[in-house]
Amino acid sequence: MKKPIIGLSFSGGGYRAATFDLGVLSFLNAVKLDDGNTLLDCVVALSSVSGGTIPAMKYMLAKAQDQPVEEMVKEVFDFLKNQDLVDIAMGRIGDQKANPELSAIKIMSQIYDEYLFDNKELGVIIDNFDKIPVKDYTALATDFETSLPFRFRLCSGETTKWTTEVEPSTQSDGKEQKKKRVRLSYPMFGNNENRINRDDAHYITPGEALACSSCFPSGFEPMMFPDDFKLAKTHPEIAEKYKPGIGLMDGGISDNQGIESILMSEKHLHKHRQDRIRNDKALDLLIVSDVASPYMKESYKPSKQIKTMGKLTIGRLRNYNLIAGGVILALFTLALVKDSDFWTGFMTVILAIVGVLNLAGYLMKKKMYSAIGKTFIGDRARFISHLKFATAGSLLVNRAKSLILMSSEVFLKRLRSLSYSSIYQDKDWKNRVITNTVYALSEVESEESDDEKKKNEEKEPRTIKAPNKKMQEISTQAASMGTTLWFTPKDKKAGMPEALFATGQFTICYKLLSYIRRIKKAKENDETTANLNEGHDTLIELEPRLLEFWSRFLEDPKCMLPR
Repeated sequence: MKKPIIGLSFSGGGYRAATFDLGVLSFLNAVKLDDGNTLLDCVVALSSVSGGTIPAMKYMLAKAQDQPVEEMVKEVFDFLKNQDLVDIAMGRIGDQKANPELSAIKIMSQIYDEYLFDNKELGVIIDNFDKIPVKDYTALATDFETSLPFRFRLCSGETTKWTTEVEPSTQSDGKEQKKKRVRLSYPMFGNNENRINRDDAHYITPGEALACSSCFPSGFEPMMFPDDFKLAKTHPEIAEKYKPGIGLMDGGISDNQGIESILMSEKHLHKHRQDRIRNDKALDLLIVSDVASPYMKESYKPSKQIKTMGKLTIGRLRNYNLIAGGVILALFTLALVKDSDFWTGFMTVILAIVGVLNLAGYLMKKKMYSAIGKTFIGDRARFISHLKFATAGSLLVNRAKSLILMSSEVFLKRLRSLSYSSIYQDKDWKNRVITNTVYALSEVESEESDDEKKKNEEKEPRTIKAPNKKMQEISTQAASMGTTLWFTPKDKKAGMPEALFATGQFTICYKLLSYIRRIKKAKENDETTANLNEGHDTLIELEPRLLEFWSRFLEDPKCMLPR
């Protein structure tokens, strides 16, 4: 029996991704092969982005320390569900002495290290890499100095080197040089422009790598290396080498699905594969676990002008101020004539306030004209005096809405499309990819009439029972969660953590069964062009076990939640 060689990528998406991917990881660990290994043990390439880095990094650390995966899954689920990160973070942000720089993302990295990673350093993973089935792992961030992806990458490979060994048959001083293959594990942190030395990488913490990977722009400032990292205090001589430093942010800006990192792993594994005669992909199967949706949540709708502001313009406002100033000055003069101390004092204060406001308005207008004059508008900046406030407000709101929609929806959807094209348009990945999405079994995706289902089953009888209504409801609930780095009390009360975890489990079960059905059909049609090997035969043999799991999920979709 040949073990299948699997690549797994965890997409970004905050706690939605973290909890869904944890469910996927948990299920892969539950599916056992005949030799006692699990499907998770077959994962040799792993990539993670943003929230997906939470279960991925914890898994790497757990395997390095011989911690059972089941125990690790319970720890992470408890952390995601029960730790109030907002409350902890707000308390620390308020402590000026402990956090004089007021760096929110630095505080988050410290919380991750303390509450999730037991204050360990990545050196624990690097030095115990041989214990981990994964041979190439990447946690993705983005370099805000070069705009390039910044990878916290751990991988291993073989190299040939000369070693001097004492032969048992010789004297103690008799030495003989031998050439042998040696397996090395090493970190590759950075990109072509900015790199962190392999030895220095030992002192970076998992929480810091996670914070960089999940540091989304609308919520956090960049995580500065080395100043925001622990080694800046513990190893200042190392930190000095990287001054003035670089800003690191969310990996989703570069590749929210982590597919590019997996493709790099594929090249690396292909280069170091034992069977060098084969030219097919080193990975027998690539599973992309993705909580992003290809659908736009909302289309762009321009805002209308605010009617209550009428025809008010900057020019008219200035005229109104001048009229108000004239009226107040007349009243002030009248108070002087009447010789009233109270009204004279009162009108003096009002006149001073109006004068200051008019002066401030004049100076602001002058600065605004100067700033706008430096743009393409040039000398035409004075048209603003005649621009209605309602029109200006509408222009600003519409530009803000389009900018937010572009960065949070359009841009990411386009990146997602390009990432998937890199695998689905490559014929060498034929029959080797599973896309495991959070919405795959939701009510939106399952809207098929009874007549359509009947016709489809007549053409091709189902070997897998369709997801039931309860599954669809749970999947729809899971897909509805936004991208945040915490669960709100409302989320917890509604059972969102459980819904996401369970959806990750039963969706990957269904996707594996569908995949097995597909490759069985491909083998029957034409085995020579199916792009399959012995590893896929092992996956096909798992079908009865997966059907047992599926039957359990049909009875109770949440039957495998951490207890």
